[in-house]
Amino acid sequence: MKYTITVDEDTFEIEVGHEGRVWVNQDPYDVDFRGLDGLPEYSLLLNNRSYEALVEQLEARECCMMVAGRSYRARLQQDEGCDDQAQSGEVGEVRAPLPGLLIDVAVREGQSVSHGDVVAILESMKMNLELRAPRDGVVQSVHAAPGAEIGQGDLLVGLG
Repeated sequence: MKYTITVDEDTFEIEVGHEGRVWVNQDPYDVDFRGLDGLPEYSLLLNNRSYEALVEQLEARECCMMVAGRSYRARLQQDEGCDDQAQSGEVGEVRAPLPGLLIDVAVREGQSVSHGDVVAILESMKMNLELRAPRDGVVQSVHAAPGAEIGQGDLLVGLG
């Protein structure tokens, strides 16, 4: 999954791979970012260096973060060139592009969906990500409920 993130005045191209691998402007990093018991505090492991981050959500895709005594304002966007199928392992699957907390499942089994419909909302890094149907279809399975901690690549919704 590719994103564009603006932090203060700087813009970064982010590509999220599997198993915690992230590329920032094509430079590779190993990242683990986990929430601490429902608090706005997170544990950040970046290339085996540990940080604590305080995160306050300002809007759906905007937050203020404090890391190592410095404050940052970040805005997240899905990359314009990103295909909706990047969220799915197969055309009929919607998988989590990042680890996070499942905020909402907007569909139920047997429901018809159209390409681009929001099927779930995932909170990751204190920003809400709308996960969309990769194609028209009928929801065959829902694999998680709101409030669940989701891992990167976890299957959330299966379409038939």
